[in-house]
Amino acid sequence: MARAAKKSSAQKKTAARKTAARKKTTTTKTTANKAPALPKSVTNAESKSKLQEKAVAQAQKKVDQASTKLDRQKKKIETENDKLSKLRADLAAKRDKAKGNATAAAKRAVETARGRMNTQRLKLQDLRGESKLIRAEIQAAKKVVTRENKKLRTAQRNLTTKMREYERKLAKKAKVAQKKAEQKAKRAARKATGKTSTARKTTAKRATAKKAAKRTPAKKSASKRPAAKKTATRKTAVKKTATRKTPARKAPRKKAAAKKTPAKSS
Repeated sequence: MARAAKKSSAQKKTAARKTAARKKTTTTKTTANKAPALPKSVTNAESKSKLQEKAVAQAQKKVDQASTKLDRQKKKIETENDKLSKLRADLAAKRDKAKGNATAAAKRAVETARGRMNTQRLKLQDLRGESKLIRAEIQAAKKVVTRENKKLRTAQRNLTTKMREYERKLAKKAKVAQKKAEQKAKRAARKATGKTSTARKTTAKRATAKKAAKRTPAKKSASKRPAAKKTATRKTAVKKTATRKTPARKAPRKKAAAKKTPAKSS
């Protein structure tokens, strides 16, 4: 049991290590595939434009909310206006009754109807005042939207200019890199052509040397043999001169010795 537990723990550890190694490789691949980071000027301009877009969206949201509020207010005014028209008709009917039958109850009914109509009229006035305020709010919100839109245009313009500058820099870098690559390719081509030319020259020289070696072996042997004979003749001539000189020198000495000996005997 203990051995099985140890084996299972070891297998778990190896699996965890493998998963960690895979994660590392995936992270390195993703970082390698990422595009080059943009400069701070471009990133700042992009963030400003995004914030300005959010501000424009918020201002537009306020305008939409105020417009919906105004629509609700209009509906309320319509309903209250209908009520007021009904109350006016009721007041007119009660007045007619009071004129035909001028009793205290009829007069009270006319006064109550008049009070209801006046309260409804005041309610309508309040609703109309609120609708005016809502319209003013809508106008202010629209002004804010126009202002924020101007800011957004300037931010987008700034972003486009910064991006163009960055693209120009990248294009310049790409041109420089392309020129360097072309120069390297030209140098490599020159080196390759030089190597091929030198190889051709060496092969041509070797071929000519081989041809010359094939043509001149008999001539060389013929020229070498008489030279050996000449040296031999020169050596023999030197020997002959040496043999000639030596007896000529030794002969007079013997004669002088022969002449000297008889004088001693007498």
